[in-house]
Amino acid sequence: MIRLQHAWEILAREITPLETHHVPLARAQAAYLGESVLASEDIPRFDCAAMDGYALRHADVTGTDTRLIVAGEIFAGSKEMPHTHPGHCHRIFTGANLPLDADTVVPVEQTSTRSFSDGAGCAEVCILELPEKGAYIYRRGGNARSGSTLLAKGSRVGSRQIGLIATTGRATVCVYRRPRIRILNTGAELTDVNAPADSHQIYNSTGPMLAAALAESGFHEVACETVPDNVDATIESIAAACAVSDVVIVTGGISAGLYDYVPKAIQGLGGEIIYHGIAMKPGKPQLFARSPYGIPIFGLPGNPLSSVVGFYELVLPAIRRLSGCPIETCRPELVLPLTNEMRNDSERLMVVPAQIAHKPNGSYVSPRPPTGSADLVTSATVDGAILLDPNLGQVQAGTPVAFRPWGGLFS
Repeated sequence: MIRLQHAWEILAREITPLETHHVPLARAQAAYLGESVLASEDIPRFDCAAMDGYALRHADVTGTDTRLIVAGEIFAGSKEMPHTHPGHCHRIFTGANLPLDADTVVPVEQTSTRSFSDGAGCAEVCILELPEKGAYIYRRGGNARSGSTLLAKGSRVGSRQIGLIATTGRATVCVYRRPRIRILNTGAELTDVNAPADSHQIYNSTGPMLAAALAESGFHEVACETVPDNVDATIESIAAACAVSDVVIVTGGISAGLYDYVPKAIQGLGGEIIYHGIAMKPGKPQLFARSPYGIPIFGLPGNPLSSVVGFYELVLPAIRRLSGCPIETCRPELVLPLTNEMRNDSERLMVVPAQIAHKPNGSYVSPRPPTGSADLVTSATVDGAILLDPNLGQVQAGTPVAFRPWGGLFS
């Protein structure tokens, strides 16, 4: 049995990212960048108005109620680049090219206009309030200069990142390939939710739960199947899964029971078990192995809550790493004060489901101890888990503790 941190250090060493490929921008959601994204040109591309108003020469406004002739209008998307002559201005709209020689935009709310007839149908504007020179203009390159790094290699691509990449005119982007994942649920007692359960059976909740958690994190090439409780069937299923997948997750059958065949099956197909057993509660029966061809195989406990703990502590971070996530961001952690006291007198790391509680003076974390390792009711109502070190003793309310989120903003 090894410590949780030691297990993660092993995974960080053993797991390396898959190859990169180019995908259409719309398919890059939740992937990790395989190369940095550089600005192909200045952002913005040209000086433009930040508000609807009047583009003028600041020096032409000599005091309150200065009147200027409106020489024309410039709309967003217009190619026109007229000159701004002394005593003149242009009506301009947000995003439009700034006319030549103009250096300030006065918002329309700070002006008044009137039309007059001079044979050309002109109008004039009265400047009621003059902002400082250069106001309300987005300057060319004000956000980024051509050639500068917009997004670093390994960045996760979300909606805002897609927007930024689109700004550069790219239709495709280089990302790490996301893994194909197979979930094998062992147990003669399991039945699918689409079939009636006999008195001796339970519905398979762990498979759908893990598949949903993977999808929530951007991994959609996931297949699930139930495996009978015998060595030959387990060997056959693991071998078949390894042949078509980049990662195999096996639930159940990894402890020390009479029908816990997974370790024997992995060894039977020529695989190597790298660790087996983590000093934490719940979730002690954890396994990591490799097939003869190097495919990572993760073993999780059959009890749903224990499976959740192992998944978020080790399996999902390893899959993130396989997908190109930088080591330092694979396992997100918050440090939040406790709402009430806790204690851990155990020799093992204690992992306690918890909710984030928002109070007027900040956010706290509130423990929700489960009734046991199969308590899915509790796991469905929490935001993650508190980690308490072995032999920590009593921890007072208000003490900052490590909190590992389960999904949500940290998927």
